Amino acid sequence: MDGSKNTTALILKREPYREDDSLVTVYTLDFGKLSLIARGTRKLRSKLAGHLEPLTLSEIMIISGKGLDYIGSALGREVYQPIRQDLNKLHYAGRAISIFSRLVKDSEPDRRLFFLIVDWLAALNSFEDLSSESGDLLLAFFALRLLGELGYKPEMYKCLDCGKSVKPGRNYFNLLNGGVVCEACFLKESGRIGFQVTNILTISDNCVKIVRFILENEEGRILRMKIDKKYLKELSFLVESLLNFYF
Repeated sequence: MDGSKNTTALILKREPYREDDSLVTVYTLDFGKLSLIARGTRKLRSKLAGHLEPLTLSEIMIISGKGLDYIGSALGREVYQPIRQDLNKLHYAGRAISIFSRLVKDSEPDRRLFFLIVDWLAALNSFEDLSSESGDLLLAFFALRLLGELGYKPEMYKCLDCGKSVKPGRNYFNLLNGGVVCEACFLKESGRIGFQVTNILTISDNCVKIVRFILENEEGRILRMKIDKKYLKELSFLVESLLNFYF
């Protein structure tokens, strides 16, 4: 068919569009994030609608339109049933998809991003008896890896200002520049006019170690970590602060 193209797509969002149609946001393997019209999917007898539910991995045909392109066909390949049946898993999947949708730009294909979220969902899908602690850790892993792929990987080994190796003690995290600052440099900078303390977080030695470990290892090893709830809370706050600061 002229003007059509096929690809694998993760369905991120679906919302009403006009009387019987839907506007579907997808992240595709070949074309990046797209907003597409799905015709007739609000009708009760629609055969297409079930393959375009959010949190579905589908094979889709995209057909060129005068304005927005539209979905000519779709076939669900993975519906992540264990996630859908577990409210805790569904919560973390929803948060990950929300972060992904917020951070990733439209129409910029990147296979690394596609497999990052698809592989992460597969890990979440297969995880048994997911606790809130494991969910928080898995979500932090996803967010930090996503930031890294987008060019915002935090510097956790050297002080951003003096370039020396970060040593145990009192250190800080500079949200503006995305990395650790040693105490000596922090004290030097804090005396200057225009210094913004709101850009700075204190960071414990354990949190520095945890972020380093997350950035260097895969999900399996991450989820075997035993982390005190105090440091898991600190990690979650750091990651959320980074996401809010940049985006």
